[in-house]
Amino acid sequence: MKTVLFIHRSVGYYLIRDGGVRKLIANSKPSFIFDDYFQNFDILTDSKGREAKQGFTFPGGDTKPEDYAQIFSNDAAPACKPIRDLALKYDVIVIKSCYPNSNIKNDEHLEAIKKHYASIAKFFNQHPNKQLIILTSPALTPLMTNPNRAKRARKLATWLASEDFGNNVAVFNLFDLLASPKTNWLRRSYRRKLPVDSHPNTRADREIAPLFVDFIRQKVSL
Repeated sequence: MKTVLFIHRSVGYYLIRDGGVRKLIANSKPSFIFDDYFQNFDILTDSKGREAKQGFTFPGGDTKPEDYAQIFSNDAAPACKPIRDLALKYDVIVIKSCYPNSNIKNDEHLEAIKKHYASIAKFFNQHPNKQLIILTSPALTPLMTNPNRAKRARKLATWLASEDFGNNVAVFNLFDLLASPKTNWLRRSYRRKLPVDSHPNTRADREIAPLFVDFIRQKVSL
């Protein structure tokens, strides 16, 4: 049975919990083993729901594309190697940067992010027996961004989803599912009550989780 590791922060946590990801996986065919690493609290949860503290040092203390690029590198610093080596024990590695990474300040910032993702993809091209799935970063609420920054977030998501990174790199366009096509902000129907909170609500998690699981299922079937 194929094994999957999902590395994420809080948006991923709510997607798993409120979207019922593990139950969906249990009912999927073919099924697969799904573990997740919740970077906020350094917790690895296995397919049976058992949690274990890992003691990993994530560069930057976050899941920014530049942090992932430091981890998934042949020149990874010693502190980054434990998480990289754990990830490479799995058949499929799923990574997601959280919503602050959709607050793209200018075009130079956008191009820098693209280079980080290209570097990550290049690393996995050297490991053709591994499948990488990149989730585009979630959209922000209006109070947490501005129209130009939100537009750049859309540009990044569109570029990621359309770029040919190689046969073993795929992109799940979470941003496109969450964002209004007109404003590029988190859809009204997917917002929580607090306007400064960019975590998608339970409705979003429940609607997107089946699409997420089906996307992974397609990849583990290859």
